[in-house]
Amino acid sequence: MKRLILESKLTNHQKFHVFLCTGVPIVLSIHTLISQKPYFIKSILFLFFVVLSLVMLGIVFLKKGVVKEGSVLFKGTFLFDKLLLKKKVDVDQKSKVAILKFKRSQKMAWFSVANPDASLTYLRSDVTLLNEKHTTKDVLISLDDEEKANQVVSFLEEYFQFDYELYSPDFS
Repeated sequence: MKRLILESKLTNHQKFHVFLCTGVPIVLSIHTLISQKPYFIKSILFLFFVVLSLVMLGIVFLKKGVVKEGSVLFKGTFLFDKLLLKKKVDVDQKSKVAILKFKRSQKMAWFSVANPDASLTYLRSDVTLLNEKHTTKDVLISLDDEEKANQVVSFLEEYFQFDYELYSPDFS
C-alpha cells in the first residue's frame, strides 16, 4: 500500500469552531465532577464528556491524502499517520491529470453583526482527473499548497501512469 498524506482536512476557521465545541464538553465534565450527583452517575457522565472531548479534538488533527492499494486509487482520511477512512476513486475513462487554481472565499461566522460581508479569501489548487479530450473532469483533492498538488500529480504519474496536462477542453 502506497500513500501520500498531504494536509489538514479542516481550515483554520473550521478548527476554531471545533475548539469552541470542544470547550463545552470539557466544562460539562468539570461541572459533573463537582456536582452533588451520586458517584455512579457522576462517573458515567464524566467518562462520556471526556470521550466526547477527545473525539472533537481528534477531528482537528485529521489529514487528507491519496492511497494506492493494488491498482486502485483511494482518497484517504488519516489521523496521526493511520488510515481511518478511504473512498474509492473511479479512474475509468481517465488518463490525464491537471491542477486547476481557484480563488475562493469563506464567510466568517461571528462577525456578521459588525460586518456582514466579512469573509476570508484564499487560493486552492484542485488536482483534477480528466478524460482524453478534457471534457469530463473529477476533482480528486483540493489543497491549499500548490507544491503538495504537484506531489499528488507525481504520485499519480508514478503509480497510475496519468499524464500531466494543462486543462484545455476539446469540444469538437
